Amino acid sequence: MTYAETALDRTIDRLLSGRRDLDASADGALDDLDQFHIGGADAVERLIPTLALAPGDVVLDVGSGFGGPARQIARRTGNHVVGVDITPAYVDAARDLTARAGLSDAVRFHTGDITSLRPRPSFGAALTLHVQMNVRDKTAWFRHIAERLAPGARLAVWEVCQPYEADLSWPMPWSLDGTDSFVVSAETLLARIEDAGFTATEWENESAWVREWIAETFADGPPAGPALPMLLDDGYTRVINYTTALADGSLEVWRGCFTKKAAEA
Repeated sequence: MTYAETALDRTIDRLLSGRRDLDASADGALDDLDQFHIGGADAVERLIPTLALAPGDVVLDVGSGFGGPARQIARRTGNHVVGVDITPAYVDAARDLTARAGLSDAVRFHTGDITSLRPRPSFGAALTLHVQMNVRDKTAWFRHIAERLAPGARLAVWEVCQPYEADLSWPMPWSLDGTDSFVVSAETLLARIEDAGFTATEWENESAWVREWIAETFADGPPAGPALPMLLDDGYTRVINYTTALADGSLEVWRGCFTKKAAEA
């Protein structure tokens, strides 16, 4: 299993204890640690406006990881966020980081897959970042998300696609050996999301932006820490393999905004 890390809360405590100058409650203080996707907090900033949040909307973060995007949305918008993730250690870490950030009243996390969340009450918006690569039946998975959204609600995605068949170097952030990787082309992913009950309002290849972000972010080498790769098995190797594939074009990153279709009469 790729997401097999344990006792992450203790690892986080060790990493943060070495940074007495770091105020975990400060905006952006944990961005290098808690954003489990390429583009980090800057990518989340690109998604927030597309959610079209109204006051009182509760946001669903599917595959919430260490909770960085959920906390960022709560800070930026004032909306409450519910994250769901299948890995208990990730949920424990997300709760720990949320408490350190002083956001436990605005952000909460649930352990399990999307089907373990009751469809009601409906969420006002949802997002998912770098999750569907591990999902074989993408239409069913996105349909489960749709079932938990109010009609007309927005879904924002930030996802990895493979434009052509190519041998990837493992491990990657989402798979240690490729056996649990189900990366598809952008065209296929778009079709699966639309088949699940969504209408696309935006579908953009963000690979050029991502390559610029990588060049700027890692211009002086990897972050000194505490940083996300320090929490993952083979963390730095996974990041290097991923950024190499993005650089040579064998992987792409796509940003999408979708609206849940109204129920048919």
